[in-house]
Amino acid sequence: MREYNLEILTFIMFGMVTFSAVFYNGLSLVQKMMLIYMFLFTLHEWEETRFPGGFAKLMLKFFKLKATPNQIHAAHIPLTILLIIITFVPFFTQYTLLALVPVYLGLFETFIHIIGIKLHKMEKPYTPGLITAMCLGLTSIISLLNLSNNNLLQSWDYVWGILIMFLCFGAMQRTVIAIYGLGYKDLIANLKK
Repeated sequence: MREYNLEILTFIMFGMVTFSAVFYNGLSLVQKMMLIYMFLFTLHEWEETRFPGGFAKLMLKFFKLKATPNQIHAAHIPLTILLIIITFVPFFTQYTLLALVPVYLGLFETFIHIIGIKLHKMEKPYTPGLITAMCLGLTSIISLLNLSNNNLLQSWDYVWGILIMFLCFGAMQRTVIAIYGLGYKDLIANLKK
């Protein structure tokens, strides 16, 4: 799984999309949204890691970390698991509050990639994953409008959605940092240097 987690994610995504295509007319708004997010997150991972790739090297350089190829491959496993969970759980439960997690993650990815251009002092206005991150951001805005127009959420659900997203993202990031043999204190110390 360490070396082929992107291929596994792609296989699962195509399986989910193909299976759901048969029942597309019977799917709820939340289920249709989750199919779109699974597809876009998979494309995003391909753009970050393979075509053109280089996001991991960029982040390692930024945090002044050295990593083995095994660590770099292993660091993608928590992300793959997170993406599967945050799209599958709302798809199968149709629990609208949980559908906000990929929606907010899409917005967060857009923000991070745009800010990343400045942080990484990129010569061109691009970081690996930016194009699909922009697609995720646009999809998230449309999703929020659809959820709001269909009155599928209460006011506090939007706040809880943000908190749940950052909790999930933080847990994933903590696991990734541990794969590199670090704690948050080490990471902050590297940034200060």
